[in-house]
Amino acid sequence: MLKTYIACTDELENNMLFCSLYAVMPQYRRDKIDKMVFPKDKRLSLGAGVLLDYALTLEGVSDKEIIYVQNQKPCLKNSSVRFNLSHSGNMVFCAVSDKDVGCDVEQITDIDMQIAARFFFHEEYEAISACPDRTSRNDLFFRYWTLKESFMKVTGLGFELNLDDFCIDLRSDGIDVKQNVDGRNYYFKEYNADEGYKFAVCTADSPPDDSVPVRISFAKIAVSLRNKMK
Repeated sequence: MLKTYIACTDELENNMLFCSLYAVMPQYRRDKIDKMVFPKDKRLSLGAGVLLDYALTLEGVSDKEIIYVQNQKPCLKNSSVRFNLSHSGNMVFCAVSDKDVGCDVEQITDIDMQIAARFFFHEEYEAISACPDRTSRNDLFFRYWTLKESFMKVTGLGFELNLDDFCIDLRSDGIDVKQNVDGRNYYFKEYNADEGYKFAVCTADSPPDDSVPVRISFAKIAVSLRNKMK
């Protein structure tokens, strides 16, 4: 089982909507939002929290049950439900599964090839360098980046893993990862859910199904919450 959700935080520029959703967030999420300096980052943090709350509610669990384990990876206490969050630009992305899962979204921007040279595996860097133009280089760079980060997150090691410690293999018949992290099998899925962004999910032990991300409206969530409180 894999379910994915996306939302655009532009809606949260409405201060009344922002405040109404902030008010129903658990204290740990409000603390995270309060630490953010810039309004854009506050919207991303709130959006991620709301999206997670929405996704977990559908599974019959609560984000109040979140605990932090190795490398500060969040998980649910006494639940088989696994989840992961990511945000970039003005998009938030959430994946929920009954298997270990990692997800990543990245806004496509102009890249610095020195970053690819420093942090990517040699074969990945060579593939990006071989692209014929800037647009295709940017596209492939962020395709690799989301796949790599989703893998790093599903392992639970996060940035304890160096980006050049494993290699994403973009084969014609699918995506594989060359790694010596552990003996588990990992599977990838990519989504073209929003122009200008790359989305990727990595699951452990069994491949994800063919579901597509559900696009969520924060305004509709706020209305639903108000109706429940009546």
